[in-house]
Amino acid sequence: MVDAKSIAGHRQQSCRVCGRTYNAARPHALYCSAACKRVVLLRRRHEAGRLRRHRRCPRCGNIFVARRADGVYCSNACRQAIHRRRHRTEGPS
Repeated sequence: MVDAKSIAGHRQQSCRVCGRTYNAARPHALYCSAACKRVVLLRRRHEAGRLRRHRRCPRCGNIFVARRADGVYCSNACRQAIHRRRHRTEGPS
């Protein structure tokens, strides 16, 4: 017995996420469901966010992964050294 959808021009494909075989209505379909597509999109978003946090410390030049989105320095020591240097050169007000 053949599925009616496979006769109507749909082709059999396997989902890139779960591996399940499905009948693709569009020639460029990659996923069997919206849930599998959402899994891929969330993975990409997570990875992109992680990659954006690789930064270079302005004091020592080390490349590090920022713990926060606004992290600038690789350590408290570098952050404090820059702060002290800034306040030392400004002098007392």
